[in-house]
Amino acid sequence: MPTLPQISHFLAERHETLWLRLSALHKDICVIAAKKPEAPVGNTERATVEGLISDCRPFLKKPADRLPVAAQNFAGLAVQLGQVLAMLEDFENRHAFWDGKAGCRCWRVAGASLPVARLRQAVPPFELKTSKGRDMREALAKLMDAKESRVYEAGFAAGRAARLGPPDIDQDPL
Repeated sequence: MPTLPQISHFLAERHETLWLRLSALHKDICVIAAKKPEAPVGNTERATVEGLISDCRPFLKKPADRLPVAAQNFAGLAVQLGQVLAMLEDFENRHAFWDGKAGCRCWRVAGASLPVARLRQAVPPFELKTSKGRDMREALAKLMDAKESRVYEAGFAAGRAARLGPPDIDQDPL
């Protein structure tokens, strides 16, 4: 049986960061493209897009040899960004899986499972168990209650002693 491809934690985090930046830029470009599809793209937008696309090269199936060139108008740029976004999602589909134990989509990395953070999944809390299999939270709650009770009793005894005052000097208990 072939082994499934694994990636590093760094690469997974880099992918999520690039996906968020690229999807935000794609959304903004699509808004402009809907109003002015044939408007020329400025140098700032072009440099930003080309930089982002070149940062996405490790996640593409077949990275191009040459650096990408951004489209000349906003409609073309929206399509170009949509294609790169689709390639990023393809990378995620190839390197992530559904973890039934955690109940969320996780990256396929070495070691403990790493949930895909950009999906903001409701990851169930990890159950803390002692070495004997008991629930740690329950044991900790009992310890905290016992300490609270001891502190209360010590405070009560100190208050009673303060109300009674110091012992009389004339009285000799012996």
